[in-house]
Amino acid sequence: MTQYSQLEQLSLWAAAKNGQPFDPDTLESAVNDLLKMATQKTAGQRKDNRGDLSWDNLERVRMTILCEAVMLVMQGGLDVIREMMKEIGIDDLRLYKRKSGSTK
Repeated sequence: MTQYSQLEQLSLWAAAKNGQPFDPDTLESAVNDLLKMATQKTAGQRKDNRGDLSWDNLERVRMTILCEAVMLVMQGGLDVIREMMKEIGIDDLRLYKRKSGSTK
């Protein structure tokens, strides 16, 4: 078992055991961080560019996304999203452009 798989099991177990509530803001922030890391031109290697995120944060960001997604599924959040999609008559969210910045 690798170091990362042990970390995943520990993080997911801790989140599930403690009943951590799903936090959409945390998930959105972590996904935005991952997108920024993946698209920044310096790959986070230049310390003089304050806007860049270091790739040293990748494991934290990845685990945050994973844990929040698991909590979303375990707490029935996807069922709520599916029901809302049925109510408004859509079957594909890709048709809707995301507003720049936040979804709040």
